[in-house]
Amino acid sequence: MAENCPENFGTRAALVAAEIARIEGRELDAETLYERAIRSAREHGFVQNEATAYEVAARFYSARGLETIAEAYLRNARRLYIRWGALGKVKQLEQRYPGLRDRPPSSERPTLGTPLEQVDVLALAKASQAVSSELDLDKLIETLLLIALENAGAQRGVLILLRGDKSQIEAEAITGHDAVTVTFHRAFPTTVELPKSILRYVIRTQESILLDDASAPNQFSEDEYVQRKQVRSILCLPLVKQANLKGALYLENNLASHVFTPNRILVLKLLVSQAFDLSGPCTIVC
Repeated sequence: MAENCPENFGTRAALVAAEIARIEGRELDAETLYERAIRSAREHGFVQNEATAYEVAARFYSARGLETIAEAYLRNARRLYIRWGALGKVKQLEQRYPGLRDRPPSSERPTLGTPLEQVDVLALAKASQAVSSELDLDKLIETLLLIALENAGAQRGVLILLRGDKSQIEAEAITGHDAVTVTFHRAFPTTVELPKSILRYVIRTQESILLDDASAPNQFSEDEYVQRKQVRSILCLPLVKQANLKGALYLENNLASHVFTPNRILVLKLLVSQAFDLSGPCTIVC
């Protein structure tokens, strides 16, 4: 079945093979097969399968004493379970591994100026290649939103572009159970789609807004959208080219707080900057 329908069964076949290799003591084969399972799930948009593969691989690395790798895989599994909406599973992981919930004190937390060395360079390279390979404008926008949601851990993303002195929603991406769906709207934003107070602030100041937990008191607590949707994590980035504001990228997650970490934000900024550089003077930036 895996050969005839790899998009549905490839991940499971690789994961079963990895477990067999682990039991038989073929550790190098197991490593390769775990990575194959993770890659297959990601390529075909099966968030739940990717989360499971990361979790099982984490147990494999932990049993070998490779705790740093195991913790990184568990954090990826937790992030993906959150995206999938499996909050019971997230709670189970946090109870079994309390360190997953620990966050450093604010004085020790990294800033938005996180150096590139701390970013997942391989993930950045793959994402950068995907963006740079798109020549069609709509495909470029779709690829950018897909990568943004995947790398940031967002449930929903909206690309807003400036048309003269007006903001216009260009496209929206939403994470479902099995895949991310991108829809082109090309409509003026309302309080139904966005927290307009946040968008106005970003457009006016050209500064990013990051709310680790929008349910806690903050300067945008009274926003109609924030109150109605009960969003937890919010990130809104200004899109700038050659010192000129061109729009904004809005991301949200209404299942978990503290989703948008500094290194993920840095990756997003780099990718958005590259997309705008590739777009030319009269496409995405007009």
